Amino acid sequence: MFEYMDYHIAPWGHEIVIYFFLIGAAGMTFVYAAAPVVFGNVFGGAAKSMEPFQRVGLIASLVLLAICGPLLIVDLGQPARFLYPILYFHWTSPLSWGSLFLPLFGLCIVGFYYGSIKDNQGLMRWTGILGSLLALSMPLYTGLDLMVNQTRELWSNPTIPLLFVILSMSSGTAVVAVIQLLRGQLDQRAAEFLHAFLYLSLAVTFALFLAEWVVLNYGTGEKQQAWEIINQQFAFKYWGMTFLIGILAPLVLVAIPKLGRDPKILTLAAVLSAVGAYSFREVLIYAGQLTQINF
Repeated sequence: MFEYMDYHIAPWGHEIVIYFFLIGAAGMTFVYAAAPVVFGNVFGGAAKSMEPFQRVGLIASLVLLAICGPLLIVDLGQPARFLYPILYFHWTSPLSWGSLFLPLFGLCIVGFYYGSIKDNQGLMRWTGILGSLLALSMPLYTGLDLMVNQTRELWSNPTIPLLFVILSMSSGTAVVAVIQLLRGQLDQRAAEFLHAFLYLSLAVTFALFLAEWVVLNYGTGEKQQAWEIINQQFAFKYWGMTFLIGILAPLVLVAIPKLGRDPKILTLAAVLSAVGAYSFREVLIYAGQLTQINF
């Protein structure tokens, strides 16, 4: 029924997939690190469980952010292109906003860390609030980068930005769980806090995955073609890595009342969810570039 050219390549390669994944993980890692200051009044003692992670989390977030810059420059091909969306800022361009968010987010991390050293609660609070908003905005803008491509129907979907934010919650939780488990500081209270966010992110990801499945099966011709491409070229990544390993398995683990809150099981579930978060992005980015209907 559908035809597409096998030599029609995906210009966006692995650099942009890694960039999208790491920028979301960096943002959520910062949110966890800033939680005791920013969300202490909301979540109470649960957010305070992240205090031992605070400075380590800030460093981890800054390292992840530092990796993202070179990845974006490499993907653009020419280093000078990185300056274009900054020098010629367009208010309606998600790329321009993203290029602004990156340095501002870095400044918030540094400012929060400086405030923690000087015990400046005011500086920590304001940089924490602004940094958390930017942490939300960065995966949101990466999803908008895809959604504004109206000629790519797999991407032209209002759920993509939401999906990327939710996937960032999973990958960020994995970073925190692994670091704290290796440090021997993932106690029961911290595990409870991480469990709540991981459970929420996996449940929403599962719902969005099913919604995407319905749309691809019963949507337009290009969406159905994208479904064929996914099942022909990305079946293992989509059904194996994303759905079974990255969504279903960790969701079952965290859904079991006592087992899901065990620090080691929680860390395993978080790592599996991070695998799914990466694979889900990869399939959507690659397959979205390959659809090319010829009638």
